[in-house]
Parts: sequence; structure tokens; C-alpha cells
Amino acid sequence: TIPMKNNRGEIIGVLQLINAHDQHNKVVPFKDDDEPIVQHFALYAANAIERAQMTRMTIMRMISMAELRDPKETGPHVNRVAAYAVEIYEAYAKKKGIAQDKIDSHRDALRLAAMLHDVGKVAISDLILKKPGRFNDEEYELMKLHTIHGAFLFNDARSEFDEYSAEVALNHHERWDGNGYPGHVDINTAKPLKGFAEKNGKARGKKGEEIPLFGRIVALADVYDALSCRRVYKEAWDEEKVINLIKEECGKHFDPEIVDVFFDIIDVIHSISQRYPDDH
Repeated sequence: TIPMKNNRGEIIGVLQLINAHDQHNKVVPFKDDDEPIVQHFALYAANAIERAQMTRMTIMRMISMAELRDPKETGPHVNRVAAYAVEIYEAYAKKKGIAQDKIDSHRDALRLAAMLHDVGKVAISDLILKKPGRFNDEEYELMKLHTIHGAFLFNDARSEFDEYSAEVALNHHERWDGNGYPGHVDINTAKPLKGFAEKNGKARGKKGEEIPLFGRIVALADVYDALSCRRVYKEAWDEEKVINLIKEECGKHFDPEIVDVFFDIIDVIHSISQRYPDDH
């Protein structure tokens, strides 16, 4: 048994090997020569764990930074949206016959990506973010850029987490019927992609399955939570009103298959809501 320590000498795990076998598959005692090898394994494992912890802490600080900038982007809100998204994805994937090991491999990256869905708001002026009333047309157009800013943060995707975070940030305000934003844009310039400019110069919205799956899932999770919870600028809607709106927007704002799955697991959704209550 070898302790795994980080660079500060703190124990972050234990590597234990039992039942050594010889070439005949017979259980034998470990040799003294085995200990340095196991210590090297423990060192490499500890370094990998510490790097993963550092990455996760950096991500959590990004989430906290977004919360500091935008009073609507509370900790409970992002936790609920992330938990809703993961449960919706798992139920959807099982319906599609996706293997459990593949589902499990996507869960954590999706959870973190969903928590960062509005991280692009760090690039939006406080005059807009903290405005107590409704936006005028110019302010609304500037606010919509948070989707592009968020995706740009993960433009140089080097991991599944980067890929999903860009996908969610860019697409969580798209609509199934094509009337969402930002549409088919180049995230480096915020201009429409070639062939996707409307007559008014804006990008055509993504429609149906043009919208990546995780964007469609977080779109529903985000709207459900935003309507269900009190904010400084509005009271919470009652559950029946929220449910009726989601039904009305099925096939308009939301992917019908995602809506079906959402209602299949509505009890799970309610339990998540209770697990992460708003701070009052």
C-alpha cells in the first residue's frame, strides 16, 4: 500500500496492490524490488489526479466569475441546469440504445459544459447585465453576443470538455424552428457563415438537428429553470404554467424528442430542483 501525495505533500489517494501472481498464476508474496516500481506508479497517478483537480478548480472559478458578473447566474441555477441536462441526456441516450459506458463517458463533461452555458456573459457590459428593466433593441443585440463570446473561449478545442462547452455556449439559445440565435456564425468574427446570411445581414438561425444535441438539451433545461425560479426582475411561475409553456413550445422552441424525455423524468427534475434551492 503506497500513499499518493500531491506537490504539497498532502495525501490525495492510496494505491494498493494485492495478490501478486507468478508465471503459473499462483499467488505469491511481492518482492522487495517491486516497491520502487509501485512507488513510481503512485507518483504518476498522484500527478494525474492533481492535474485533474486543478483543471476542475479552474473551471469552477470560471463559473464563480460568471456568477459575480451576472446576478442572475447564481450557483443553484447553474447546478440545477447542469443536473437537468445530464439526466435528460442519459434518458435520451438510453432511448436511443446508446451503450451505458458511452453515456457515462459523456456525463461529467456535459455537466461542466452546462454549468458554463452563460460564461460568455463575462464579456458583456455591466450596464447591460445589471440593468433592472427590459433591454432596448440595441442592448438585446449586444446581450445575444454572449453565446459567441462563450464559444470563443473554447475555440481551440483540445478535449471533450472544450468541445461540449463550445457547443453548449453557442447553441443554447437556438430554437428548433430556426428562430433562435446566434445562428450560423463564425465565432471569430460574429459574422454569418458563407451562404447563411439573411437579407437583413443577420445569420440564419440553426433549425432542427442542425442544432447540436447538447445545445438542444441545455436550451430546455435553462428555460425550465429560468421560468420556475424567482429572479430580481420577476416572480417564479407556478409549475403548471411552466409545463404548459413547454408543451406549447414543443416543436417550436424545443426538440420534441427532448421534450418527451423531459416529461418521462419529470419526477427526477423535481427532485433536482429541491436538491439545489435558491439562496434567499
